[in-house]
Amino acid sequence: MLNFSNFYKCDLRALGLMRIGIALVIIADLLIRFGDLSAHYTGSGVWPSALLRNFGWQDGFWSVHRLFDTYAWELSLFIVHFMAAVFLLIGFKTKLTTLILWLLTVSLHNRNVFILQAGDDLLRMVLLWAVFMPWHVRYSVDSRREKRSALTSGFSYAGYFLLLVSVYFFAAILKYSAEWHQEGSAIYYALSLEQLRLPGIGDWLYGYPRCMQALTWLVLVLEFLIAGLILWPSKKGINRFIAFVLIVVLHAGIGATLYVGLFFVIGMVSAIGLLPGFVFDKLENLLRIKKETSNAQEKPSAALFVVKTFLALTIICLSLIINLSSLPQFNYELNNDFKSATNVLRLNQYWGVFSPTVMKRDGWFVYYGIDSLGRQWDLRRNEDYVDFSKPAHIVNMYKNDRWRKLAENLQSDASTFLRPLYCKYILSNWNSKHPEKKIVTLNLYFMEKKSLPNYQTTAVEKKIFCVCIDD
Repeated sequence: MLNFSNFYKCDLRALGLMRIGIALVIIADLLIRFGDLSAHYTGSGVWPSALLRNFGWQDGFWSVHRLFDTYAWELSLFIVHFMAAVFLLIGFKTKLTTLILWLLTVSLHNRNVFILQAGDDLLRMVLLWAVFMPWHVRYSVDSRREKRSALTSGFSYAGYFLLLVSVYFFAAILKYSAEWHQEGSAIYYALSLEQLRLPGIGDWLYGYPRCMQALTWLVLVLEFLIAGLILWPSKKGINRFIAFVLIVVLHAGIGATLYVGLFFVIGMVSAIGLLPGFVFDKLENLLRIKKETSNAQEKPSAALFVVKTFLALTIICLSLIINLSSLPQFNYELNNDFKSATNVLRLNQYWGVFSPTVMKRDGWFVYYGIDSLGRQWDLRRNEDYVDFSKPAHIVNMYKNDRWRKLAENLQSDASTFLRPLYCKYILSNWNSKHPEKKIVTLNLYFMEKKSLPNYQTTAVEKKIFCVCIDD
C-alpha cells in the first residue's frame, strides 16, 4: 500500500534554504517600508490610524501598529520586526521567531491595506505555514544548539503545498476573459500600462504583438501546469523540481517587464520548499560538502501533535473555501462568525492577478501648487511652471512599488476617500521641506488615458482629483 505522505514532504534542506530566503525578503521589505515609515504608518501620513476602521477594515482585523500613531512607536515595532527577521535568517529560536514574525507581519499589513499587493498575501501565508513546519532543522543556529524536532504533521506540508497550488491554479482559472483566451491580448494590455511597464525589456517586448499574444497563452498554460505538477505524486520529487523551475521562469519574466516591487522575488523564494532532496544531494556531492549527520530528535508530545494537526487541517479547509469563493460559479460564503475568525488569522487571499480582465485605465499625476502670491509651482518637478505633458517613463514617478500601488488605488472610483488624504500629505510634506516655497493650495490632477487595441489610446482627459488648502 502506497504511503502518499512520503510524496508530499519537504526536504529539510529545502525548508532551511527557504527560511533564509524568506528572512532576506522580510529584511528587504522592511528597509523599503522604513523609508516611508511616517508617510504610511503614522498620524501625520496618508492614512492615520483614526480612519482605519472607516475603510478597508474588516471584522476580526487587528494591529498593534495602530495603538499609537507616533513615529517613535512605529520605529520601535520596525526594530523588533527587523531583529526577528535577523534571528530567522540565522535560525536562532526559530520556532518562536517565526510566530513573532507572522504576528508582526499581520499587524503591519492591517495597518495600511492600501499599499498591499498579492506578494504580501503570499509572504504572510508562507510564514503562517512555516509556524507548523520544521524549517529550523538545517542551516541554523538552533540545529547546533538544540535537539531537533523534525516530526511534523503531514497536514502542515499539505497546507504549504496546497497554498502554492492555490496561487497558480486560481490565478489561471480566474483568467476567464477573452483577453486571456480568444484574443490573447492580456499581456499587451498589461504592458500598455505605462505606470507598470518597465523600461528596457518591458519596452522591448511591447513592440512585438505576436510575441505578447503567445506569452499570454503560455502564462495560462504554465499556471495550470505548475499547479498540476505540485499536486501530482512523485516520490523523488522530479515533478516538484520542474514546478519550481517554471515558477522561477514565470516570476523572472514578470519582474523583468513590470514594476511589481518584491512580488516576483516572493514568488520565487516561497517556492524553494518544493526543491526535492536529490537536488541537494547532487550539490553536496559536486561541492564535496560533508553530509550533516542527524542529532537525536526530540519527539513532541502527542497532545501538541494533535493540536497542530487540527489547526493545520482547519486552516486548509478555510483557505480552500476562501479561494473557491472567488469563483463566480461557487455560491457559498463563510458566515460572519467564520469570516471574523479567518480575519483574525488574516487568511484573506486572492490570487486573480490581472483577472478576469486587465486594467485599462492608465495615466500620471500632476501636482499643481499655488503660493500665497498666486504663483504656480509643479511639486513633482520642482519647477515654477506646471507641465501636464506625459513623462518619458511614468513608472519612474514612483519612489517604490508601495507608492505605485497607492497611486493605483487612488485612481479607483471606489477609493475616492483616499484622494484628499493623499493631497493633504503631499502639500504638508512639500511645505515642511520647502519653507521658502510654501504652497497654499494644491490641485491634484490625474491625466487619464485608456488602453485600446492596436497600440491606440483614448484622448488624455485632465481630471481634478482633489483641491486641498494648507491650514
